[in-house]
Amino acid sequence: MTPTTLMAVQMTFSLILSGLVAIWYVSPALNRLPVHSALVPLFLIHALRYLPSSAFAPGQIGPTVPRDAMALIAYGDLFSAILAVIAAVCLYYRLSGSIAVAWAVNILTALDWLYAGFVAASNRLASYPMGGNWYIMNYYAPMIGVVHVMIFARLIRGRSAPARGPLSRASS
Repeated sequence: MTPTTLMAVQMTFSLILSGLVAIWYVSPALNRLPVHSALVPLFLIHALRYLPSSAFAPGQIGPTVPRDAMALIAYGDLFSAILAVIAAVCLYYRLSGSIAVAWAVNILTALDWLYAGFVAASNRLASYPMGGNWYIMNYYAPMIGVVHVMIFARLIRGRSAPARGPLSRASS
């Protein structure tokens, strides 16, 4: 099996598994929460997007890996992680405009996620020695795509939900 085929198989399985976990377990649990509370853990999953920066650690990727491609992915993901933490904090504390922040962050980070996939594919990163980044690309990246969809779905559904009174943090 070629590295590209292996990556496609592993990413497909990861996407399916992440989708099933999201549909069967995560979404039903989060659907019982107000929109602010439901979005916080989803953005915290995105906060791990700093992981591709491990490519800069000595010996983590092969010397032939296109450094420009890895830098674009790693820095975009690091910036996305920072934005995700900002969104999570705004939502957790229910700051004014936090839903708008959630929309902006999810749109920007989804575009970064798509661009990173394009950069990885166009530079054929699956054909290089990627070290631990192989696992990030094959297991974490598909989950991030599922979480983006979950955030968009909850934001859209939250717009049509009836208004609720203020809730204490203990009940949310």
